Formats: sequence, C-alpha cells, structure tokens
Amino acid sequence: MGKYLSENSSIAKIKGYYSRTKKSADIAATFTNSTAYDSSEELVKECDIVCVATPDDSILKVWEQIKDFNLHKKIICHFSGSLSSDIFSGIEKTGAEKISIHPMYAFSDKETSWLQFQKAYLTMEGSEKAVAVMRSLFEGLGHTVYGLDSADKVKYHAAAVLASNAVVGLFYSAQQLLSECGFAEEESRKLLAPLITENVSSIVKNGCAKALTGPV
Repeated sequence: MGKYLSENSSIAKIKGYYSRTKKSADIAATFTNSTAYDSSEELVKECDIVCVATPDDSILKVWEQIKDFNLHKKIICHFSGSLSSDIFSGIEKTGAEKISIHPMYAFSDKETSWLQFQKAYLTMEGSEKAVAVMRSLFEGLGHTVYGLDSADKVKYHAAAVLASNAVVGLFYSAQQLLSECGFAEEESRKLLAPLITENVSSIVKNGCAKALTGPV
C-alpha cells in the first residue's frame, strides 16, 4: 500500500515506518523512499494519518502502545478485513478519527502486488471525517469505494475468504484427486486451468446460475 501511494498519489506523502525490527522498517523505507523510525512515538508525531499495517492479532497491541500519544486531529487506520475500526477503543478521548480500510485484492507478493492495485475495490467504515478524507484520496486515484457497517465486517471477511482461499483449497483438492489418477502436479494444473478460468470469467460476466455447467 505504501509503495502504491508513494508512486501514484500527489496528496499522500509516505513519511516512513516503524516496526518490531529495525530491519523490517529499513526494508519498507527503502522500498518507498521514506524513513525508518526508531520509535512509534516519533513516527506518530510526524504523521497526519497513522496506518497500522500489521497482522490482525497485533492491531490492538499497537493501538495500546500509541493511544496515549498526542493523536489530536490525526486519523488512525487499519487494513484488516475482519476487524472494524471499533478496535480503536477510547479513541474519542484522544481527539483522533478512526477508520478501517480493506482492499478486496490479493496481495500475493509485497514487492510487485502494488503494480496492479489500481483495479482494486475498497471498503471503508469508521468515523465520518476519516471516511470522507480517505474516500477522497482513493477515489482520486480511480478506485471504487464502498461503505460498510462495522457490524458486518466478519460476514464481509468470510465472503472474501470463500472467494479467495476457499477457491484455492478446492483447486488443491481437485489436484489431489487427479494425482490419484496418475497425473503429475503440473499436468493437473494445466488440465484444470481452463475449467477454473472460464468459470470465473463466466461468473463475473453472467452470474453464478448461468455459469453452472455439466450435470449440475
């Protein structure tokens, strides 16, 4: 996300990164031509928008670390698909605004995924001010942005999992069955590729009912 914004936005200026390890922050900073900070407080002080780009189970831990800093008029954001902005509990007392942003996009490679990110759709929920600012930023880059109720984040994330990882799991199961028929892994991928790619194209174009084939 940082690389995408640094390369494409004239509004969003990436100040830098703080991480559990200096090496991780250095890599991200080099990749985005920004700064690796030695403390989270120093980074927060420099930023108008603070993005918590960590695994889901670390977001609350980071919030607990930064919530006592001076956050007045700052926007605090995370990118989790399953957690809402409510995880920033007590943020109203700080004078900051909260938001969760989730791109419906597969980040399969952190070094190259940003190249195709412009086609991603995004969902946002949080405080009215934060959503207005971030919606304007991403819509200005050509993205379609949808609003989402915080109570629906879990169902929303489940839908994303079914459409992504669950499909990968089904494809793997199909490969396993073909391996029992004597097909090598590469052969099974080639054999199944037209089925899955044509089906996905048909679903997107015509809807699920019309995409059904065979005895179904």
